[in-house]
Amino acid sequence: MKTLLGILLLTATSLSAYDYALKPVRVSSDVHCFFGKPEIMDKTNNGNIVNSCYIDAGEGYVVVDTGPSYSYAESAYKAMKKIKSLPVKLVINTHIHDDHWLGNNYFTEQGIRVLGTDDFKVNADMSEPTRMQTYISSEAYAKTKPTLPSEMISSDTTLNIGNQTLELKIAKHKAHTAKDMVVFLPKSKVLIAADLVFNDRLPSVRGGDINGWLTALDDLDKLGAVHVIGGHGNRTDKDAARMTREYFTQMRNEIRSAIAEGLGIDDTIKKVTMESYQQYKLYEGTHRHNVEASYRVLEWE
Repeated sequence: MKTLLGILLLTATSLSAYDYALKPVRVSSDVHCFFGKPEIMDKTNNGNIVNSCYIDAGEGYVVVDTGPSYSYAESAYKAMKKIKSLPVKLVINTHIHDDHWLGNNYFTEQGIRVLGTDDFKVNADMSEPTRMQTYISSEAYAKTKPTLPSEMISSDTTLNIGNQTLELKIAKHKAHTAKDMVVFLPKSKVLIAADLVFNDRLPSVRGGDINGWLTALDDLDKLGAVHVIGGHGNRTDKDAARMTREYFTQMRNEIRSAIAEGLGIDDTIKKVTMESYQQYKLYEGTHRHNVEASYRVLEWE
């Protein structure tokens, strides 16, 4: 009996102590980020496929996207405290996809505010198991409790936290999701663009709108950011959005041409292969669905 109890205690301890061994990357003097792998979530990467950033506001950190699990959020904060031991003052969720916010309860259990858009009220399905709960290991998912933002906004907002001004801007139209929010730091010209910007892997427009996405990218250009940090991919210079923009621009042009020729959706999918983008990760599992989703939007123009 004692042996069995010991095994159970050891198992419980290991479940609560999963460490992603995350390493922060300095993007600017006041921003460090964790960059995920260009992969689909599975029991090997345990959802470490997304970018999460910490803004140094002097008196504390602002966290932008908490990642795929409680353990991920805990691992990231432990790594940041080795750089500078600051409390977390605020957490921001950029959109409703669960790889970006399932670490929330690590912070809410400490009484930390979590801010997101009011899209969470409408489109975050809390009745079904999350993708992460389904696809990553139970060890990595342990202690994760899907927790929505404690505060929600419906329009652009400016916050002053410590020595930072944060401009929270919401895309005017449906883009990657119904409401995509970005964080701009005017002092250092850093733009945390979340999933409006992909590089290293293809973006996914399923559930979004190709026209709204391209409009959102045009709006982000007007900010004049020096560093642009996407939700997936390691590139962070001012041209980090180039691949996303060029990919969707070419796709839209080719789909419009196919529609003008009278091609249906199946023939358009076969025609619009855009082979030059096969070099990017997840082409096989993403591109065809992007063409299909975009055709359904563009055929009604």
